[in-house]
Amino acid sequence: MRHKYLCWIPALLIFASCSNNSSSDSTGQADSVASEDMMKAENTKYKLPSPVELYLLLKEAKAQFNLDALNSVDKAGNYLTSSQKAVNFGIYASDLAYCTVFEKQQETHSYFKTLKNLAAQLGVTEGYDNVIVSRIDKNLYNSDSLYQITSDSYWEVCNYLEENGKASILAPILMGGWIESVYLAINSVEKFDQNNEIVLRVTEQSYLLENLLEYLKTLRKDAETESYIKQLEDLQYSFDKLYDNPDNVLITKEQYKEISKKVKDIRTSMIK
Repeated sequence: MRHKYLCWIPALLIFASCSNNSSSDSTGQADSVASEDMMKAENTKYKLPSPVELYLLLKEAKAQFNLDALNSVDKAGNYLTSSQKAVNFGIYASDLAYCTVFEKQQETHSYFKTLKNLAAQLGVTEGYDNVIVSRIDKNLYNSDSLYQITSDSYWEVCNYLEENGKASILAPILMGGWIESVYLAINSVEKFDQNNEIVLRVTEQSYLLENLLEYLKTLRKDAETESYIKQLEDLQYSFDKLYDNPDNVLITKEQYKEISKKVKDIRTSMIK
């Protein structure tokens, strides 16, 4: 039986459930992004929120922007196989969303340029063409527009890959984007507290991970992707331990440390 805080959280409503204490303006912006993502997700078999939603929560929770936690754009040339390029495309897309939400204009431009180059190498131009480049340039100092553009680009790529039967590229992109968002959330927690908003959102990622794994198991996969899946299954095992906690314990410090270590280890294996 599932823990009462974890039972069947709608994947695309996670951010909405945690914005009750934010300002009305910020909540309205977040709800707008979540609504847009929900509509775009209707065309996909696999439902996963854009990383923008989680990063909006981090900003509302007064988390500090941490550039050093991101995957350096200087490493983009190190990825040679399609799987490596795709999984790091997902990671860089997540990093781009993080930069836009925290209103880092220079970093936004740098990560978008890196994604545009990777997209070309993967044979994907949707969402990262010159039209989007122009939109980015015109809105560098408009944070609301920037993270909406980022979300648009993310969904255009996902929809294009699914509609054109390119699941072998979509799968690692989704894995990379998801693991990076959880990794950055974990890095935003200064001190463990089971009632911390960000800790709560990390525990809720269990449901998204279940969906992600179910989707990945339906696909034909290469050896690299299979290796990532095994690591994600091991992470799910750690999340599953939370279901056995008593009702007044969402997550223990040791459980959080175990989940955090596995997330960091998976992410390290992806960006090496």
